[in-house]
Amino acid sequence: MIESLVSQQAEINESDIELCSVLIVDDDEISALAVSDMLAEIANTEFLCDSTLVLKKCIAMKPDLVLLDVNMPTKNGLEVCKEIKSARETEDIPIMFLTSSLEHDVQKACWEAGAIDFTVKPILAMTLKHRVKNILLNGMRIKFLSKISFRDPLTGLYNRHFLNTEVSAAFKSASRNMHSFGVIVLDIDFFKGFNDSYGHLAGDSCLLNVAQVIKKSLHRPSDMVIRFGGEEFIVALPETDKKGVLLVANRILKNVEALKIEHVGSPNRRVTVSAGYSVTKATASASLESIINLADLALFEAKQSGRNTVCGFENFEAAFK
Repeated sequence: MIESLVSQQAEINESDIELCSVLIVDDDEISALAVSDMLAEIANTEFLCDSTLVLKKCIAMKPDLVLLDVNMPTKNGLEVCKEIKSARETEDIPIMFLTSSLEHDVQKACWEAGAIDFTVKPILAMTLKHRVKNILLNGMRIKFLSKISFRDPLTGLYNRHFLNTEVSAAFKSASRNMHSFGVIVLDIDFFKGFNDSYGHLAGDSCLLNVAQVIKKSLHRPSDMVIRFGGEEFIVALPETDKKGVLLVANRILKNVEALKIEHVGSPNRRVTVSAGYSVTKATASASLESIINLADLALFEAKQSGRNTVCGFENFEAAFK
C-alpha cells in the first residue's frame, strides 16, 4: 500500500499510516487476534497461523510490515525471516519479531536473521503501537524519497537513475523469461533552434508539454518513459513486439504534432519529434545499453530521413551481422 500511496502525493502525512498493511504471523490464533486488535486503529491487519505459507502470503499481499513470532512449529520465525529476506520480491519488507525470550542468544539471532526490531511478550499495547507506527512512517518516508530520486524535476518523468535501476531490472526479468522488449528513443526536432527563437522559458514549457503527451500516449502500466537528457526521451516497452512498438511510436509522433506548438525554425512550422526504435527477444547476448544504443542509431537514421518519422531495428542480433 505504501508504494501506491507515495506515487500519488507530494508529501507524507502521518495520518496515511492507516492505509498501510501489517501481516501478523503466530501459530497461536488467540495471540494473533490480540495483536491484530491492538493495531486495528492504526493500520490494516491480517494474520496467518501457518508459518509455511508466509512467503507466499507476503508475495501476494506485499505487506508494509510483518510481525513474526519466533517460536512456531514446523518452521520457526527465524527460518521464515531468512526466507523472506532471501526472496527478491520480499527482501525489502521490514520484519519485527515477537518473542517471549529475554535470552541474549535469541535476541542476537533475531537481529542476524534480518529483523529491524523485536518486542518481548507479554506485549504492551501502547509500546507495540508506537513501534509499529514508527516503522511504518519510516517506510513511507524511505519510499517517498526513493520516488523523488527517480523523477526529473522539470517534466516529472522518470530520470536516468530510474533507467539504470528499474528499467534495467525489467529488462533482466524479460531476459530470464525470454520475452520481447522494445525501446524507443525520441528527440524533439530542431530544439536548439526553438530555444534560440523563443527563449529557454518557452523551451522548458515545450519540453513539459511534449513529455506529458508522450506519457499519455502509453496505455499500459508496465510502459515507462524517461527523460534521458535535454530534449531526448526514452520509452521502454516490456513484452512488446515490432508491431506494438511501431504503434506506440507513431501514436507519439501524431500526438506531439497535434499540440500545434509553433516553431518557425522547423520545416513543418510546428514542434515535432523523431523516433528510433529497437525490438529484441531479451537474451544473454543483449543488454539494455546495447538496445538503447541501437535505437539511438535508428533515431539518427530518422533524422537523416527528414525528421518527424520513425526508423528502427526489430532484431538485435541481425542488426550487427
